[in-house]
Formats: sequence, structure tokens, C-alpha cells
Amino acid sequence: MHSDVTVFVDRDGTLNEDPGYLSSPDGLVLYPGVVEAVARLKQAGCSVVLVTNQSGIGRGYLTRTNLQAIHDKLENVLMKGGGSLDGIFFCPHLPDEGCDCRKPKTGLIHQAVETLKVSTAHSYMVGDKQSDMELANNIGAIGVLVTTSSVSHEAIKAEMRGGLHIESITLTFSDAVEWILQDVVKKQ
Repeated sequence: MHSDVTVFVDRDGTLNEDPGYLSSPDGLVLYPGVVEAVARLKQAGCSVVLVTNQSGIGRGYLTRTNLQAIHDKLENVLMKGGGSLDGIFFCPHLPDEGCDCRKPKTGLIHQAVETLKVSTAHSYMVGDKQSDMELANNIGAIGVLVTTSSVSHEAIKAEMRGGLHIESITLTFSDAVEWILQDVVKKQ
């Protein structure tokens, strides 16, 4: 049982295909194995927390109601497969608004810690973008990059230049979960 382990997870490009500003539940297409992988984390006793930048709200591409409908569908699909999210935290702001919640800033993590009483002491951040790995570095989490999107290579290049630390690079979210569960066992 790993009740002290928190896995922070990005959404678009990590759990689901990223069409660029997903605006409807009908457009939510999870990658193969995601439902089972989330269920495995929950069965292992981990907290699973979604942290996602959703500047489409600030850009007028979708409303908070649309976003809630997308997240409701996501949660329903996960529950049918035996998984669940402990919380969902999103940044609705545009990149230049100067908020403290847009990844790689740490505001979403602080919201999760305060609301859910989860810890960052034994935490992982899984995502497909450089900003996700920068967030991992900023909160002292173990960064796990999934190479499921076209921008994953930017994070790998940043690490090769020495400006970023990524603990593990995996092909899929399922592979990331497998690596995390093995890593947790090693550290016990």
C-alpha cells in the first residue's frame, strides 16, 4: 500500500489525444491502456491528481461548463475501468496573464496539497511536455515523460542541454505507470 505516494498527471497528450483545445466530451479519446493504468495506481494505494493547463478557456474556445463535461466523461470512463482521480486542478489562464497556476508554475500543486492533503514528498509528475517536467523539478517530484505527443522531444532536448532533469522517459502512460510502481517498490 502506497498511500503516501501522489502521482500528478497531465491530461492532453498524456492521458488522451491532444486535438489542440479539446472543447467537447465527444472529442475525448483516451490512449490505449490509460484506464487500466489509472486503476493500477489506485489499486496500489496511490493518489492520482490531474493537473492541466486549459488556456482554451481564456482564449474563448471552451467554457468552464464544457471543461466540466469533459472531466465528467473522463471520470466516468476511469470509474468503469476500476480507476478514479482524487482531484482535478486546472489553469484557465492565457500564458501571458502572469498567474501562479499555469504549469510549470506550482499553483495547481499547492491547490491540490491544500485541498486533498496529498504530499509532494513522495510524488511523481507524468506528462508529455517540457512544462510538465519543469513542474516536476519545481516541486521536487520525480519527472516521468511520456513521448505520446509531438512536443515531447523538446523536453528531451532540454534535458540533453542540462537545463532539465527527467527521471524516466517512457513511450506511453501505461509504461510510465509500470515504471512508477517498480520505482516505488525499490524505494521501500
